[in-house]
Amino acid sequence: MRKKFQSVLLAAISVFLLYGTSRAQEVTARARVNSTDYLIGDWITVHIEITHPEAAAIRGLAADSLDPFQVVHHFPLERKGETTTTTELVVAMYDSGTVILPPVSVLYSLPDDTTLQIAATNQLILNVHRVPIDTALAIKDVKPPLSIAFTFAEIALIVGGVLLIAGLVFLFYRYWKKRQQKKTGDVYVPPPRPAHIVALEELAILKEKKLWQQGRIKEYYSGVTEILRRYFENRYGIMALEQTTDEIMNDLRKHILASEVRKETEIVLQRADLVKFAKFQPGIPEHEEMLNVTYDIVDKTILVETKPSKSVEQVPENVGA
Repeated sequence: MRKKFQSVLLAAISVFLLYGTSRAQEVTARARVNSTDYLIGDWITVHIEITHPEAAAIRGLAADSLDPFQVVHHFPLERKGETTTTTELVVAMYDSGTVILPPVSVLYSLPDDTTLQIAATNQLILNVHRVPIDTALAIKDVKPPLSIAFTFAEIALIVGGVLLIAGLVFLFYRYWKKRQQKKTGDVYVPPPRPAHIVALEELAILKEKKLWQQGRIKEYYSGVTEILRRYFENRYGIMALEQTTDEIMNDLRKHILASEVRKETEIVLQRADLVKFAKFQPGIPEHEEMLNVTYDIVDKTILVETKPSKSVEQVPENVGA
């Protein structure tokens, strides 16, 4: 009986220790606001408190988009104690109604683990109102209409100015027409340079700048993704420079069949987003990989122009019609 009691006691102690260890590694985030009622366009400060193990590294917030709210400003992280970090986020709402501020993602990593993990805050329910209008008051102009009286001299000056401008425009048009008539022959317009040639040249220039070696990490990652986005615009005709990562990937699925190329593209764009917006700090292997993978994407998607074989006879369009 005594041995059985000792076994149960040891099992209970082990469960308690395991539970305590898991709780010590837990990272939680809580969001709060000063009020739940705001006017349209008010700046709403969201206070975020992060509780974490002492050795945990809080990387930042992934809060560039909190639809339907617009993110106005991020405040830097501030360590309040060994296990507490705080920050603030300013958002605004430009429509009225009862709306939900979605959870804010907090990026962190634990000791001896380089994997980037996410902890989410609680969601908040806010009431956004329009400016109240007193319907009991009569509608009236802010200022009464003003009447402008023109003298004959002012009218003559205006008419003379219009005639002068019209005469100058006519003379310029005549001059331009004569110059066009003097030109003989067609003007040679060089064809646009292939998209992959432009991209490879820009990547080579970026490599020579050695940005990440000088500690200019964000500038380096922005440069790589800008070259890749411009290449996609020139290669596939999509508005990649103005699109988000998800929008680019959706468009590329229509043009790039190879899943390996799409996966490489997604890794490059998402890693750059973390560096630019979440203050993520990759290691040296990731810096070198960014450029190498981008070279590989361009090499695998080069447009190969094919010329029709001379041995193939051209069939008239009306044959078989």
